[in-house]
Amino acid sequence: MSIQIIPAILSQTEEQFKQDIEKFSHSKLASLGWIHIDFMDDILVPNKSISPQVVKKYPINVKKEAHLMVAYPLKWAEKLAKAGFNRVIFHLEARDNPIQMIKTVRARRMEVGIAINMDTSLEKLEPLIKYTDEVLVMAITPGFQGQPFIPESITRIKKIKSMGWKVQIGVDGAVRDNNAKQLAQAGADRLTIGSFLIKENSDRNLEVIMKALNL
Repeated sequence: MSIQIIPAILSQTEEQFKQDIEKFSHSKLASLGWIHIDFMDDILVPNKSISPQVVKKYPINVKKEAHLMVAYPLKWAEKLAKAGFNRVIFHLEARDNPIQMIKTVRARRMEVGIAINMDTSLEKLEPLIKYTDEVLVMAITPGFQGQPFIPESITRIKKIKSMGWKVQIGVDGAVRDNNAKQLAQAGADRLTIGSFLIKENSDRNLEVIMKALNL
């Protein structure tokens, strides 16, 4: 079983981001090589976050993926490229044309992924699969960290895996030691973990997660 752990940061203010990124940088989390940073516009989800310009002010020596929980992701692509992001994940529920978004991200030499909420049909995702690198299954209602895990996300991951699509399968939301192994066994390739790693004891909880995954 090959599984990647990606720590996630959701920061509403620059000061909060500064604290979170310092904690990340001075913990074992930095050795994982990637960080997932959430962006929100208070339209697609009822919350607002920092901008890519803030991220650019605090350089870190890991690869960065952006999770755009925004209604109009197209206007974010150039800012993310300039801020040094390596991967951009946007929501299928966004209002911009998804093919146009994929082309825009790829033109800026970044990987592209599509996030999908639990109440969105996989049929809407299928025509886009051949153009994307990753499907990110949301295991919570997006917008806030610390929300309860949606158990049906495990079934959804199994369904995506069974379709034989040549994409990485990620899962985001309420991932902890008590469900990490089950998610991996269902077919998840990447576990995006926020509160459990960033808001709690980072080094200890990373060890707990890795033990649960037999890594």
